[in-house]
Amino acid sequence: MSLRTVMLGVVDLSRVKAALRSRLQLMSEGVHGRKVIVIINGKGGVGKSSLSAALAAALAKTGLLVLLIEIDEQGNHCEDLGTTGTELADDGQAQAAAILEGKPLTPTGEARPNLFVVPGGSALQDVIEELYCQRRVAASTDDPEDQLAWMGMYAAAIDAVRHLYDVIILDVAPGSEPLQLQALVAGDMALVPTKSDPSSRKGLRTVARRFALAMRLNPLLRLLGVVVFATASAATRVQQRIRGQLTQDLNGAAGVMEQTIRHVEAAAVACRTHGQVPQELAANPDLEPALRRSMKALAGDYRSLALEVLQAKAELDQADANRKAQA
Repeated sequence: MSLRTVMLGVVDLSRVKAALRSRLQLMSEGVHGRKVIVIINGKGGVGKSSLSAALAAALAKTGLLVLLIEIDEQGNHCEDLGTTGTELADDGQAQAAAILEGKPLTPTGEARPNLFVVPGGSALQDVIEELYCQRRVAASTDDPEDQLAWMGMYAAAIDAVRHLYDVIILDVAPGSEPLQLQALVAGDMALVPTKSDPSSRKGLRTVARRFALAMRLNPLLRLLGVVVFATASAATRVQQRIRGQLTQDLNGAAGVMEQTIRHVEAAAVACRTHGQVPQELAANPDLEPALRRSMKALAGDYRSLALEVLQAKAELDQADANRKAQA
């Protein structure tokens, strides 16, 4: 039986390659400022979506213009921010049009003052299929640029609008390697939420491998830190043990954030039910007293974490400035 070669019809990457060359040039000149934070883990169920929504809302509350992009076909942010059934929830169509058709990456609207959103959803399944095809085509070429360019499709779309915002947060699906590579190439900093169980730590090591591959196109990518989720606030010895394990896993690549995020199941359910992040729901006088106390404590965790993230970003910015001055 004879074999027949079938050419895959894929999106032309000429525009993407030009955008990648431009961003590498800006990096070499020291004028590619850090704006894009990637929230990522190789395992689901570690607080990634909750962290992305709460951090975006906290940063927007400070007056920063924030763009939150959910690179995930699950579309959980609509529940987190209460936009389900509104014009802000487009099931990922605007995002898919930007990646597959070259249209501008346009938010569906403003979910909170200063917080603009590009939702995820089932439309991203077409994006994932395209990325797999692009990766297969790239594997058959000998040109180094063509081998890597497919990983920069999101970077090209995001770079075209990054000047419009102070911070861009990418919440990327845990199980999709092509989407995670896209986010890491597009990002400037990565923030990894994790729990203490072996499976979550294995997810952290998966991210480390993808991090190294993404740096071939994005040499300035840095790990901002690791956020420990679902810990008891009073379990000091347990937290110290977890920090020690994670520090060993990171091998000096970055630190573990001082602020941990406690887990309160009733609070998590209430946030999704009301479509509000903990900082907003903590002000609700109709919550029963015990739940309101838990919500206030959780809101405090996120506020403190937002400040720590800004401080870590400032340190990276200073390191960039020092390198530029020495060049």
